[in-house]
Amino acid sequence: MARGRMLDAPTLILALALDDLVLAAALWLAIPGRHRHGVSIRSASLLLQALAFLFMWPHVGALIGHVASLLVINGAASLSVALQLAAILALARRPFARLWYVALVLGVAIVSIALADHPALRLILLSLVIAAMLALVGAQALRVGRDVTGRGARLLAGGAIGGAVVFAARALGAAVMPSRVVSVLQTPLATASILAGYAVTLAMSLGFLLVHRERQEHETERLAMTDELTGLYNRRSLFELGDKEVARARRTGASLSALLLDLDHFKRVNDKYGHLGGDAVLVRFVEVVRGCLRTSDLLARYGGEEFLVLLPDVGSAGAKVDRKSTRLNSSHITI
Repeated sequence: MARGRMLDAPTLILALALDDLVLAAALWLAIPGRHRHGVSIRSASLLLQALAFLFMWPHVGALIGHVASLLVINGAASLSVALQLAAILALARRPFARLWYVALVLGVAIVSIALADHPALRLILLSLVIAAMLALVGAQALRVGRDVTGRGARLLAGGAIGGAVVFAARALGAAVMPSRVVSVLQTPLATASILAGYAVTLAMSLGFLLVHRERQEHETERLAMTDELTGLYNRRSLFELGDKEVARARRTGASLSALLLDLDHFKRVNDKYGHLGGDAVLVRFVEVVRGCLRTSDLLARYGGEEFLVLLPDVGSAGAKVDRKSTRLNSSHITI
């Protein structure tokens, strides 16, 4: 009976290029348009990685020559990692200077051409650059995780850091065994590193998708608890949080007061200035009231032009003072 043959590196490379194309399409289709923070950049990163894999395939590389294939492979691979960093920064709503793209591609091109006949040194330098960039991706992913539950961000960061380890190991292997770099696609270590790189790509793509899902869930929960116009807690949230404050006051014997604020003759504002003018008055009213309250006080929209303030640890005498401090006149609000 014939013994099974292990899948060789060139075949793996072609399969991974196809996988990157599928992952890019899946990310693009799985995340809604208005929530696509960094999705297009991440998809472009996967497409560039697929391009690098295709030109690593011996049949494609032979068509354009050794130096040209090095430029495409190294340029696409390094730019792919740079776009991964840009995608993470887009998730964090932070800018990424495009000049870095140009500087990176030029640097990689210079190294690829200058060290075209020195594969070991070339692999060491480029692997260390990519490892450093992946480490930055991991660090930025952990920062993104502070905004949400962090499971997706941790998976994304773990994948990036794992990728940094893989490329650092490649640099170390090239330094220890420089003679093996020439035949890199035929060694078992190359196959193992390619498989490790695939695991990293898959983990980062799943982490990226999970971060978006967590953010969407967080946004949905926030919208369910708050009033869309003013950003205050809505009536439903008021009752839930109010029950907790009442229970705490009963348990500890602390005081708890409530103020009901109602804008008099608000219908006249809507009739004169329209509903957009009325909305502007409500928003400005909330800003003024917030400036009169403590951070521990709870302000919610009770309904329409009615608002309710809960004052923990405040008795009736203190509530009267707070009521006076929130009294407004026409000079506070302008349309």
